[in-house]
Amino acid sequence: MAHPINHTLSVPVTKSKTEVILALDVETQDQANVILDQVGDQLTWVKIGLQSYLRDGHKIIKQCIERDKKIFLDLKLHDIPNTMSKAIESLSSLPISMLTVHTCSGPEALALCAKTAEKCMPETILLGVTVLTSMNQENLRSIGVINTTEQQVITLAELAQSSGLGGVVCSPLELPLLRPKLSQEIKLVTPGIRPIGSEKGDQKRIMTPKEAEIAGANYLVIGRPILAAMNPANFLAKIQSELAT
Repeated sequence: MAHPINHTLSVPVTKSKTEVILALDVETQDQANVILDQVGDQLTWVKIGLQSYLRDGHKIIKQCIERDKKIFLDLKLHDIPNTMSKAIESLSSLPISMLTVHTCSGPEALALCAKTAEKCMPETILLGVTVLTSMNQENLRSIGVINTTEQQVITLAELAQSSGLGGVVCSPLELPLLRPKLSQEIKLVTPGIRPIGSEKGDQKRIMTPKEAEIAGANYLVIGRPILAAMNPANFLAKIQSELAT
């Protein structure tokens, strides 16, 4: 995973209406720093998930900010309303641009979280996670959800919007269903993005970057395909170039 840094690499930065977020899910903070140095300024956003945040805490956020990255802190908060609200308050001193909560925590929790975020971190987009991309119909039924996957995502996304959240996280397959139903102000953030030729891993509902862009995604979360590439910077550049066409 710890690829050598190529200081001579110069990759042109291409722009697209749909932005790539690098899921910085690596084993150590040193590996994270190597990847960040490799991709350089062609990348604006990084996602820091539960694994990295519990291991490195504020330090990894600071190191990303020092490299001029915007932070998507993906903690998927899910608890009773007061605990979720207090958790958001405890994060308010950090330079976070996006933060996730689970929409299945319910309308009371979501509304309180939205109110707390508006007060404590008004520049942060609060995202509601709908159905994880590792889940499919069989998995949902095993936990008692009788809706189809698509119905459940729509229900939870509409709940997120009505509760005052600024966006939702969904699989790319639900993008064509959600974009017409939600306000254009609601940001659609999608993991489960696999460039052509990439391994699916544990993702079950996936698309290519260009397909997701066409379907209405505002942000694409991509991790393993970039992290596992022999040259992460060049691989990311190819994705950016595809999106810009």
